[in-house]
Amino acid sequence: MQNKRILITGISGLIGRETIKFLKDNEFEIVAISNNSPIADKTIKHIKCSIFDTQSLQSFIASTKPTHLLHLAWKSTGNFNSNENYDFISSSISMLRAFAENGGKKVVIAGTYVEYGYNNSTLSEFSSTTSPLYIYGQCKHHLHTIAESFCKSNDISLNWGRVFSVYGHETDPRRLTAYVVNNLKHDKEVIIKSGSLVRDYIYSKDAAEAFVSLLKSPISGPVNICTSIATSIRDYVLTIGKLLNKEHLVRFVDEKSDQPERVVGDNTRLIKEFGFIPQYSLTEGLKEALIKY
Repeated sequence: MQNKRILITGISGLIGRETIKFLKDNEFEIVAISNNSPIADKTIKHIKCSIFDTQSLQSFIASTKPTHLLHLAWKSTGNFNSNENYDFISSSISMLRAFAENGGKKVVIAGTYVEYGYNNSTLSEFSSTTSPLYIYGQCKHHLHTIAESFCKSNDISLNWGRVFSVYGHETDPRRLTAYVVNNLKHDKEVIIKSGSLVRDYIYSKDAAEAFVSLLKSPISGPVNICTSIATSIRDYVLTIGKLLNKEHLVRFVDEKSDQPERVVGDNTRLIKEFGFIPQYSLTEGLKEALIKY
């Protein structure tokens, strides 16, 4: 079997850390970069490196010569309208160039549902229009356009995985799941101001396995990483409350929101073309995630 060496960015993130098992199951040799401390898994060649450190990143790619690239790294929390998002475009392009120059053949990059903008219909990769929200969404979408052109010119297969509402063991209190769980675990009130908004929630393990299914496939193009199940934020939070027996601490305050009212993806392509079906129900995923808190 041909050697498969994959470079992962964002390996310590919510999705990235869950990809390790699935990649190993599919006989990928893993090399990785991250801003965090060295990875405990000694089978993974890892350097502590920012993706903005172009010189170090290019040297690492030249020395490891990955055949595959899974690019998950992007700072999003609290950063949706920061100019820092533009830096991710230039650093990602430099990384793609180094990957191509060292013989890389398959790229999968994490996009986002906010590329679709305000659209209450079920979102499809090819029939729904894109009108990105925030600088974050605009930069992601711009990178997709550039990466598509670059990969086509360099005979590289590219998948752009548009990630919907991923949940799992989150540590940043600015994220909904971490805020709700941490408050309830400490018997503190949880106040939800936009409970009527509808989202498409996918467990981090399912998202990770979906990305690996893209890496294994010769098929190119954008793919929704989602479940196609519509769940209100109210129901999502109440599910956590019920699992912790703390529903009485959850309070909903109806306030007008500038966020899209409904964000639900069509995952037909993910299932039919890439052969991946999400394995976890919302309750099952939250039960498993809560064990880690």
